[in-house]
Amino acid sequence: MSLNSSWTPDESSETLLAEKGWLQGTVVSAVAYGIGVALFFMCFHLLFRKMNRTNYKKLLPFLIYITTTFILSTLFMAALADFTQLAFIQYRNYPGGPSAFENVSIPMDNITDVCGVLTMILSDGLVVWRCMVIYRGCMVPMWIIMLFPCLMFAASIAMAIMWLLQVTASTPYFSSTDINYTIPYLTLSLALNIIITIIIVLRLLTYRRRISKVLGSSYGTQYTSIAAMIVESAALYSTFSVAFLTLFGLNNAISETFLVSLTQVQIIAMLLIVFRLAQGKAWSQDTMSEVMTSRPSAQTTRVGDFGYHLQDGSKTFTGSTGTGAHATYKSKERDSAELSV
Repeated sequence: MSLNSSWTPDESSETLLAEKGWLQGTVVSAVAYGIGVALFFMCFHLLFRKMNRTNYKKLLPFLIYITTTFILSTLFMAALADFTQLAFIQYRNYPGGPSAFENVSIPMDNITDVCGVLTMILSDGLVVWRCMVIYRGCMVPMWIIMLFPCLMFAASIAMAIMWLLQVTASTPYFSSTDINYTIPYLTLSLALNIIITIIIVLRLLTYRRRISKVLGSSYGTQYTSIAAMIVESAALYSTFSVAFLTLFGLNNAISETFLVSLTQVQIIAMLLIVFRLAQGKAWSQDTMSEVMTSRPSAQTTRVGDFGYHLQDGSKTFTGSTGTGAHATYKSKERDSAELSV
């Protein structure tokens, strides 16, 4: 049976391409949601199993965090599926087709917008926090490093609120203004993730070079490997962001595919970070000390802004802030180390 061109909707090729991008984005988003569900239960299981009376205050916020994002992602996916069904099936003959129906403000579409914005804010907050943790102990003051990312984060939240009001409210101010908050909102959020990805990777590459130079390439690999840097820096989401911004800047309708699936991809990147935290493999403020004291050395070494000394069976590790970590090793049982800070 041959396909008849008369069966094609009476729409321009650009409109049809945009509709294809939207539908394909919904499929990609559904696949990403399935991956996110699996990651959520893996994270929840690890965190819940490790929780006890001594560490519940530390782990409980992560459980609340991933549960909140899981609920938001589920609501987002359900609303997106229902809205796609309305556009392509129930109201297929809407003037202009599904591409025009996408601009109709209905409660189901508003749920998608709200859940997407809240998820993006939570995920952006996580990567900003991870950046602070990884740069803790740096010779440069923390406020200098984090000033620009925090300002961008605050600006993206403000633009997100303005964008939500624009797409959901019917007030005269937002309906009459010529300002489109979609572009500044998405640009700020995506640029924030791209910038943080770059500075986290640079920091981890610096740590990797220093550790390899002193102890060898086999030490600290769980923190500074390529896979670790990809996860820690949320590079998956940043890659999607770059692809979207490139296609969007070229006015390519396929950018709709990346736009629709951005929320679920961002959740995957966030859950991968939490999963490494639950496994105990994520970088923390004590990681450098732990790596440097994992192998005895017969001399004093300098690793950038870190000092490390072994004398009479004891090790002293000093960071740039002057904080000292002293580890005493028994002569016959090196594995039973007593660490005092």
